[in-house]
Amino acid sequence: MNILVIPTTDWTKHPVPNRLNFIFDILAENHNVYVVNFTLKKFEGVAPRATRCHLHDVTSIKVDDPSSYYIFNSFAHLLKIRNIIKNEKIDIIVSANILPAFLVNFVKGKVPVVFDYLDHYEESAATYYPDSFFGKIVKRGVRSIIRYNLRNADSVITVTEEFKQFLNSIGVNDIHVIPNGVDTTVFKQIPSDIAKKDLGLEGNIIGYVGSLEYWVDLETVVKALPHLDVKLLVIGPELFTDYGKMIKELAEKLDVSDKLTFTGRVEYSQLYRYISAMDIGLNPLKHVKKNEITVGGKIFNYLACGKPVLSSRMIALENLLGNNLFYYDDKMSFIRMINRLLEPADDRDNYIKISQNFDWRNIAKMYNQILLNVVEKT
Repeated sequence: MNILVIPTTDWTKHPVPNRLNFIFDILAENHNVYVVNFTLKKFEGVAPRATRCHLHDVTSIKVDDPSSYYIFNSFAHLLKIRNIIKNEKIDIIVSANILPAFLVNFVKGKVPVVFDYLDHYEESAATYYPDSFFGKIVKRGVRSIIRYNLRNADSVITVTEEFKQFLNSIGVNDIHVIPNGVDTTVFKQIPSDIAKKDLGLEGNIIGYVGSLEYWVDLETVVKALPHLDVKLLVIGPELFTDYGKMIKELAEKLDVSDKLTFTGRVEYSQLYRYISAMDIGLNPLKHVKKNEITVGGKIFNYLACGKPVLSSRMIALENLLGNNLFYYDDKMSFIRMINRLLEPADDRDNYIKISQNFDWRNIAKMYNQILLNVVEKT
């Protein structure tokens, strides 16, 4: 197949690789995969990751703000996507973006479109403008565009049964559930004491891997630090908001700055070294819809390194992994669970086994079959 992918962001330079990166680098072994590459100015200085896919740069105007970027480049995106569809003889389009996915409806002709709805975009987009009137406008605009995209797609792929139910409730049909995953070949297991020594860490380490944005709840974690004999390792970039700065200021206010280590961006291939140094992997999330009905990839990263996972109590997560994870509801229950999980336990092999069920190669096979079915049907 000749597949066109319209991703959520810069394909090779965004600090956190997207699920489509993993899936389509695998599918590119057997198909021709072409990617609409959004070269965001924010990531100009980032070294690109390797990819098997063929990239098409579609940027005409470089802009820092993500919303402005897509608006100012919309006409160029429309023309260039039309040319890619025609010149590369595209058989199927997989889109996970907002405005570019809307534009593709006007140039796709008879080519089927699969929409990968991996996130509740209206909430995600609004969090880039926290507590602002503009954020409310963005949320309403994104909601309208996304629902148009979903209802006009030939098929929709999402990450949990809960997300599928939500999409059914707004009139979307032909929905397939394919979860997030992990590259188990990258996440090696090394003893915690060796990993800590290599990174210059000592003592009990709890850690968070992921972007620093306002849908994350590191506030509760930091507020618990005065009551715990642990240090917090935060691995991930501060992208479009000042959330990381706010967390550092909170730590200073509570006089626990010495218990925090911020690494910034770490290459995906090196994450295992940092996760191996943790005693507990954290999934702290605020109770908003995008978190309640999705399950992010960091869970599987922790499990692949044999680490227990402590998460905010989220509906989709509990339904997917149940008692294989640990949950908290507030600061006090977080403190209790941390103290409990610091006690020696030998569940490492079980965590690793769970992660292997979510290896990206298994998930890519599921994805491949859905694409073949859509092409055959249309």
